[in-house]
Parts: sequence; structure tokens; C-alpha cells
Amino acid sequence: MALLSSSNKNNLTQVVVGVLKNSSNEVLLSTRTHKTDFPDYLEFPGGKKELDETPRIALKRELKEELGISIKDISSMGSYIYEYDAFGVELHPFLIKSYKGDPIANEKEQIVWVDIQDLNKVKIIPGSKSIVETLTNIFSTERS
Repeated sequence: MALLSSSNKNNLTQVVVGVLKNSSNEVLLSTRTHKTDFPDYLEFPGGKKELDETPRIALKRELKEELGISIKDISSMGSYIYEYDAFGVELHPFLIKSYKGDPIANEKEQIVWVDIQDLNKVKIIPGSKSIVETLTNIFSTERS
């Protein structure tokens, strides 16, 4: 991961990420088998933010499209910058506190619930590793 100067920040792809947790302390991940980059990895649901959208509005749209759910109460987890070999992303993760509907995979991919304690054991897309670290810290503190 490389830190970028503020002048390079405008070139980053803006990506929103939704972290859904169930009552069994599992979070929802999606496969990437139909994507050319990292096809054998898992990722959190979300996607690219449109220019005219706020991150919250983009997340609502993306999760409705991808999972068929309507998010109600969300909390920002800040933002993370990650630079891949060919491009950089600024991730805007949100913890989904409540939503309406049952998540279903709508975009050719599969979804899987993974125990929070096992997140660092799964093959997750590199840009999301900072989110995994944050989640592990948040929920290990809650369990103590």
C-alpha cells in the first residue's frame, strides 16, 4: 500500500463498501469470479461511486442493486486509500447497522457469511485488508 499526496487523490477511483454483520458475528462477503482482477478473492459488497453521488447515496444504490436490500442505519468507518499496480482506490466503508430485506446475490456472484474471527483467514481483495483490521479491532473489543 502506498500513501498518495493530495494532488494524486483526484485520480483515485471512489468506491463505497458495505459491512453487513449478522447476529452470529458473521459479515457478508461476495465472490469475484466474474471479474478480471482478483477473480479468486472475496470482497465486501459495494461498488464505484458516481460523480454526482455522496458515498452514502452510492452505498444505498449499490446494495439495492447487488443484494436487494434497503439500508436504514449506517455508520462511516472513515476512508482508506489503496494503490494497486495499475490504479488507486479510495474506499469509503460503512458499517450497516440496520437494513430491510434478505441479502441475495443479484449480480452473477455468490455471497457468503464469514465469522469475523475468520476474516484474516479468507482470501480477501488486498484493498480491503485495512477494513478487515478495523473490523477485527472493533468486534474483538465488543466481545471482551
